[in-house]
This record gives sequence, structure tokens and C-alpha cells, in this order.
Amino acid sequence: MKYHRVFVRAFISTLGVCWLAANAWSLERLHVASGETHTLGAEYADWVFDELVLEDGATLVLDTSAPRWSIEARRARIGNGVSIVGVGFTGSEGASGASAKGQAKDCRRGQAGANGAHGKPGGDGLSLALTLSLERLESLAIDVSGGAGGLGGDGGNGQTGGAADKCPGASGGDGGDGGDGGDGGNGGNVRIYYSFLPESGLQGGVGKRVTTKNTAGAGGKPGKAGVGGKGAPGHYVNMRTLAGNKKWIPGGDQGESGRPGKVGRSGVKGQYVVERDLNRRLDELLLQQKMAAPRAAVKESPALVEGGVSLEKTLLEILKRLDALEKRGR
Repeated sequence: MKYHRVFVRAFISTLGVCWLAANAWSLERLHVASGETHTLGAEYADWVFDELVLEDGATLVLDTSAPRWSIEARRARIGNGVSIVGVGFTGSEGASGASAKGQAKDCRRGQAGANGAHGKPGGDGLSLALTLSLERLESLAIDVSGGAGGLGGDGGNGQTGGAADKCPGASGGDGGDGGDGGDGGNGGNVRIYYSFLPESGLQGGVGKRVTTKNTAGAGGKPGKAGVGGKGAPGHYVNMRTLAGNKKWIPGGDQGESGRPGKVGRSGVKGQYVVERDLNRRLDELLLQQKMAAPRAAVKESPALVEGGVSLEKTLLEILKRLDALEKRGR
């Protein structure tokens, strides 16, 4: 009997945990207060919120470790000056090549400077799909621009040539090549699929309320070429003749300068699509029409039923035309 009681209690406890977990999921709510910034972790990259509240001046930053985001809000309240940010990271700079310092040993050519490393590419802006049932929308700015490429490293300078002795002065070492700039990241793709809740009072499109920045990241600047090392100067030597004549021994040449790096390539601009959920809007209009019409009259008059079907087709055609006009307006 005691065993059965323990088992029943454990079973009820497990059911309670499951019930709480289910309710926590169904009551998922994200609220960012006015003027605050909130970073959303990658675990929310594919998520459905029962309620999304972004107050005036709020900023929602999306974790760039997840390249693609899909967020749905069954009820969204978006204030004025709200931002959603998913910008690609800036590529790191390439290291500069080491310069060959000092002077080479007598009669020896100077050592060349090392080449600069290439800059790293910038990260791509996030791809973002928003499905919003809007209760309020003032102004929303979405930034999913690509990150800039990293700078190329400078080439190292060449070493000074070795001094003349019983030999001509040595030439300087060549300068190292500059590194190429990193490629810019691509701008992210943005798709907004929206509908207006009946109590919102919103009408028309959202094109003027939502701005999107999904520009390509600029290519990184190239590294500078390293300067060639100086050649050792020439000098006179005695010929050991009775006339005491001296002979000129030429010095070395300056080393060749390295080649500058190349500018990194810019990324590609992302795409932006905004669509209205016409089916949901049609359902809302039909619901309003059905609530206004007496149920008894619908049951008694087949002609009225046929007229309701015709009204549905007419409403659908009107909504399609409205959607086309909204797209032209954007």
C-alpha cells in the first residue's frame, strides 16, 4: 500500500511538471522595456511567442551565431523607434609583416621584409523571417547589414645592405608585400509576413512604418607595401701604386619595394519582402459580417447564403487589389 502511495505521488508530481512546462511554453512572452537593449540567444532562432512587446526606443539584438532566424508573434506591440539588429561581424585585421631590422653583415645583401597577412572576411547579416499579428506598430528599423572585411596587414621593410670591405657595398633587402583586404559580408534577407488584429485599428500597409537596412559589407582596405632596404655606400680603395691612385668601389642598390595588397570584394545586398496575410484578414471580415447578420435569416434564406458566398469572393478580390496597391506604394 505504501509503495502505491509513493508511486501515485511521483506520477502526480511528474504530471504537474509537464503541465507547468506546457503552460510556460504556451505563455511565452518577450518584453523589452523602453530604451533598453535585450540580446536574444541562438536558442530562440526558431521560436513562436504568444506576445512580443517592444516599447519605445527598445532594441532587440539577435545572436549572430545562428545565421537564420524565424520569429513568430501571435500578438505584437511595437512602439516608436524600435530596432531589431542582426549585423554581421567585422573581419579581423591581417597582421603586419615583420621588418628586417639593422644592417646585414659586411658584403651581404640585406634580408627581405615579411609579407603582411590577408584580412579576414566580414560576417554575413542574419536572414530574418518575421510573422507578426500586430496590435500596435509605430516604427521599426531592422538592420541586418553585412560586416566589413578586415584590413590587410602592411608588408615589412627590407634590411640595409652589408657594408663594403674588400667588396662592393651590398644591396638592401626587398620590402614585403602588403596583405589583401578581407571580403565584405553579404546583407541578410528579410521577410515580414503580417496581419492586423481586429482591435489594432491599423489599416493599409506597413511599408512606411518599417525600414530595413541590409546593405553589403565593404571590402577591407589593402595593406601597404614594405619599403626596400638601403644599399651600403661605395668607397675608395688604395691601388698601392707609386702614383698613389685610388679606385672607387661602387655601393649596393636599394632593395625593391613590395607590392601593395588588393582591396577586398564587397558583399551582396540582401533581399526584402513584406507580405500581408490576406487569408487571416478575410477571415476577420467574414467573421464581422456573420456577427452582423442574424443567424435565423441565414438559415431561412438560401439566397442569402448564396449572397454570402458571393461576398466572400468580392472581399477576396478587394483584398488582393489592396495588397497590390500596398506593394506599389512601397
